[in-house]
Amino acid sequence: MLERLRILGKMPWRELRREHRHRYGCETIERNSLKVGMPAFLTGDVRLLVFRAFERVAMVGYKNHRFFYVVWIDREFKLYKH
Repeated sequence: MLERLRILGKMPWRELRREHRHRYGCETIERNSLKVGMPAFLTGDVRLLVFRAFERVAMVGYKNHRFFYVVWIDREFKLYKH
């Protein structure tokens, strides 16, 4: 997972948006698809993104300027409706 984070950290956002979501890309998920409570700091204007950490492990979080903040790591694909 650390190697994956290192690779993702070196890629520009422009390139990440073009990548397939199962490779190095990401996808947006709707808040109502989450099966867990939403932390108070994730206000309604924050767009949630999902990156594949490795194999069948997802990182869910948000982008703020140049940074991606991981809020959840979903090892069993149970965090949100797919």
